Amino acid sequence: MVDFDYVSEDTKRTIMSIWTGMSESDKTHFINQVALALSVWGDDVRGKRLVVEVLERMAENSTKTLADFGIYARKAEDSRLARDRVARMKRASLVLEGYRIKHGLPSMPHKELGL
Repeated sequence: MVDFDYVSEDTKRTIMSIWTGMSESDKTHFINQVALALSVWGDDVRGKRLVVEVLERMAENSTKTLADFGIYARKAEDSRLARDRVARMKRASLVLEGYRIKHGLPSMPHKELGL
């Protein structure tokens, strides 16, 4: 299980709001991408914390769907938690990119415009 203890309440609300507005297929894509990322990053505490960092970044950037996880996961390579996992992070990016291509998912995030 991913630890959300260190996530702000606002971020949790944002993530839940995004989740409830998503289609079932987007929910499935999100779950699959997280599972793929953890299988490469490692499903230990640090790997799970990387998932949380990606979710926080997604919430901050006003994504409309968590199915964009694979796009944002590329940025996790810069995380201090990833510094000794660089090879794993690069491999995960390739795996996630392949998943997104196979399933016809966009390469640019769905973002809300602050108008």
